[in-house]
Amino acid sequence: MHFIMAIENDPNSSQDLENIFLGLRQRVVITKFSQTVQEYVKSSNPDIILMGLTFKDKKELEFILELRRDVITHNIPILAMIPKEDTNFITNHKKLGFTDYMVKPLAKQALLDRIHSHIEEYKFSESTKTRDNVSFVVVDRGHGRVLFQCRANLKRYVFPEFKKIFTINFLKSIHAERICFDVRVVPELGKEEVEVFERVIKIFQNQEKIIFIAGRHMGAFIEHATDDDKMLVFMAPNEYEEYVKMEELKKEEQRKKEKKEKFAKDSNKEPSVTPVQPTNLGDMKIEINPSDTIQTTASESNDTKDTNPSEEAKSSSKDSTKTDQESNQAKN
Repeated sequence: MHFIMAIENDPNSSQDLENIFLGLRQRVVITKFSQTVQEYVKSSNPDIILMGLTFKDKKELEFILELRRDVITHNIPILAMIPKEDTNFITNHKKLGFTDYMVKPLAKQALLDRIHSHIEEYKFSESTKTRDNVSFVVVDRGHGRVLFQCRANLKRYVFPEFKKIFTINFLKSIHAERICFDVRVVPELGKEEVEVFERVIKIFQNQEKIIFIAGRHMGAFIEHATDDDKMLVFMAPNEYEEYVKMEELKKEEQRKKEKKEKFAKDSNKEPSVTPVQPTNLGDMKIEINPSDTIQTTASESNDTKDTNPSEEAKSSSKDSTKTDQESNQAKN
């Protein structure tokens, strides 16, 4: 059973599509163009996309180019449903990312034939790539993240390749980075594959969470996963991006909080007082102004006379003794 995704804003054209697919053994989703639908297309990985164009909203064409840039959806056939003949579009529809086009109103059998032809060609192309591809796991690394894009049957191709990728040196080099597995294009994913993934994620011991972008395999993870603490599953890449932004924001807020607490703690500390060491007079250097020396000397002389009368008496006694000796010498 093929999965057909039809995006149509015109209500009449949308009703025509419902009538065309009524009673067919196909899984068909018909919806309007919106941001939510864009993410759903990326996560659900349809076998073909039918895109109704109005030629009035440039976001319609931007969306197709975005799908072509995505590694998961870049090969999905996209059939444009245009309201009228447009020479410019018809000439450039391949460059704009479309596989084919049809003009409304759509003829039922012609549309079904186109859908069948493009899906068969797409499936054959993908199976050929799987057989000839050297790598079934694309490793995209950057900005602190490692994304493993699983692009083939898990048991037959992907899991054996994991043994080659997850060397000791490689695991050491990514031990601090965020790990994510994108399994949207994997053809089958059931209980056995989920159990193998649970064994695989145990090798990332330093990681609190291992991320999975499951797409249409979301149900398999919900039903069979047992390690809910370690495994975190998202439907689409945008959900994963939002999660990363929130985690980075939490880390930044935590860093600010710790910085603020450290600042407050340092501010509350009593200032340290350096003890005063005893002064050693021998180490002191005193500079004296000469004019101050004279004044100080005179002052000290006066102070000496006033404060040492005993010294004056001793001096007078010495002078008297000297005079008596000189007088005796003169008599002789």
